[in-house]
Amino acid sequence: MKRLLLLSGPMACGKTSISESLQARYGFLPISSGAYLRGVLIGRNQVLDRHNLQELGDALDRETGFSWLVEAVAMPAIKARPDIENWLLDAVRKPQQVELFRLRFKGAVKHVHIVAPEVVLEQRYASRNPLTLQHYQASVMHPNEQSARSVAPLADYILDAEELTPSAIADQIIGIWE
Repeated sequence: MKRLLLLSGPMACGKTSISESLQARYGFLPISSGAYLRGVLIGRNQVLDRHNLQELGDALDRETGFSWLVEAVAMPAIKARPDIENWLLDAVRKPQQVELFRLRFKGAVKHVHIVAPEVVLEQRYASRNPLTLQHYQASVMHPNEQSARSVAPLADYILDAEELTPSAIADQIIGIWE
């Protein structure tokens, strides 16, 4: 493994679009915590919604001392594909998660936090489905989302998704290692 990128930031800041640009332009392979969490919820016959995903992630953090994301999600993915040099995790949400990744992967890890003004985040979220704006406002107040917004001080770089396109952000991110 050459690079492991941790992306963080609030909902609707553009992490998915940035991830797609990194994958298409630079061959990053995503590590999906969401897929892992959805699999657990399905196994428990629970509803697949943002609230249950947030609650499950919080429960796993408590049960594992925040290590589930490294040990149960990232490590198996990386071990299964030793040929991949560029990895991307676009859902780091807690300071303890960032620190555990840095301990495990040392200098291969870079953490980039994406920001955008709240009005832009609301507009982006509403553009997905205008009926979900109330859902957005409730989700923003969840402690998990608040934590995701608070990891900016731990980031190696903070980039503004209002000022830069996802492709431009991807280009800046790749430059971090060069």
